[in-house]
Amino acid sequence: MRGDTMNEEKRNHMFTTVVALLIVLMCGCISGFDENREAEKRSIVDDLGRTVFVPDNPQRILSLAPSVTEILFILGLENQIVGVDDNSDYPEAAKDKEKVGGWIPDEERIMALRPDLVLVSDMTSQAIISSLEDRGLIVVCLAPKTVEGVIQNIRLVGLITGKEDAAQMIAEGLEQRIEAITSVTASQLYRPSVYLEYYPYWTFGPGSFGNDLIVMAGGINIAADTATEYPNISGEYIVGKNPEIIIFTVGHGTTTTVDDIRDRPGFDTIDAVKNNRIHTIDDDILSRPSPRIVDALEQLAYIIHPELFPQSRDMRLWCVPCLC
Repeated sequence: MRGDTMNEEKRNHMFTTVVALLIVLMCGCISGFDENREAEKRSIVDDLGRTVFVPDNPQRILSLAPSVTEILFILGLENQIVGVDDNSDYPEAAKDKEKVGGWIPDEERIMALRPDLVLVSDMTSQAIISSLEDRGLIVVCLAPKTVEGVIQNIRLVGLITGKEDAAQMIAEGLEQRIEAITSVTASQLYRPSVYLEYYPYWTFGPGSFGNDLIVMAGGINIAADTATEYPNISGEYIVGKNPEIIIFTVGHGTTTTVDDIRDRPGFDTIDAVKNNRIHTIDDDILSRPSPRIVDALEQLAYIIHPELFPQSRDMRLWCVPCLC
């Protein structure tokens, strides 16, 4: 009996030891799994200054801004885009993507698309960003304030999506086109004053990419001394500044015409009106901080300094080698 008791004690001890070893091994495996999962993510800082852990090479990307959609397409990520906002209409293939709503998106539809990365602009409210994150989604905000910031966003999206080489090639191509303009305008002593309107009486102030574009194109922004990046100014302010050139956007966002500009109270005294220097520019290429912002720069340079750029440029941005 004593021997049986001792054998039973040995068996219990061995069983306890085996169970303990299994627990240790299981914990180790779980810990290793977590570490591997974490290793699949990298940290980036988005344009809201937030540190975000993003998946490595995401395969299901959702865009909530037309500018972001354009970046994704030019990087050759069309097949990874599972959904876009209602305003994403360029390039043409963007119109065929699943739509998830406008500036206030349908969160249930977003969740149904199971994105592993959501890219937004500053037009998406912090409340919506927080709500999506609370539901387990990874959200990165791209909200560049300058032309340089647009270029940086292209490189950042390339880094996140495993398209670094393509992003670098595109960014360098855009920088070369910018240099082709600024190398000519930088040394010009004559810099005409410009009023650039993206919506009636709304313009670009200091710290905005619109202000950047005017300066790069060789002009002086009449709203450079305003207090905000996107000020709403008065007709009296514009008349007082007496711009030599007026440029306004045309497209689905505005119905303004040249006659509307001419007929505004007091505008008949403005040099731009008297000298017939009222011009239009496509709203999408000017107002979206996308790769096409360089198209806007080239057009503005031609408008502001026709003597320096005798031919309007048409670089066909979307025909980048190997990406068409």
